[in-house]
Parts: sequence; C-alpha cells; structure tokens
Amino acid sequence: MLKIGNLVINLGAIAYVDLEAKKNYVKGETEIISGVRIYLKASDTEGNLASLFFKGSEAEYLRKYFLSVASLCGGVE
Repeated sequence: MLKIGNLVINLGAIAYVDLEAKKNYVKGETEIISGVRIYLKASDTEGNLASLFFKGSEAEYLRKYFLSVASLCGGVE
C-alpha cells in the first residue's frame, strides 16, 4: 500500500506510472502543469485506464518512491 495525502493506493492496482505527466487543462485555462500520473488497472466508462494525477510535493514524493523502487529492481541505470 502507498499513502499519498488522504489516499491509500494498492500497489497491485497500478498498471503503470508516468513520472513526467502533463495536465494541460485547468479550470478553463490553458496551463501546463507537470506532475505524476498513476494509471490503474481499472477502466473508466470509455474503456480508458483510470488514472490519478499528483502535482507539487506529492509528485516529488512519488518520483522519489518509484525511482528508488526501480533502482532496487535494476530498472534504472
């Protein structure tokens, strides 16, 4: 389990993680926000993978977590 703010995410439910995700549309404005997007193994109503987007300090925490896990598994050079 991974706790981010008030969310607890089952690691087994994660399909993949985009560590440099962009969120292009924010409340009617065209603003590019960088963050981390976690794609889940569940689909939305249109058949796309459901996802969670994190920005700021939460995104930095997730980047550090997933990069450290990947290096332990030999996935990062």
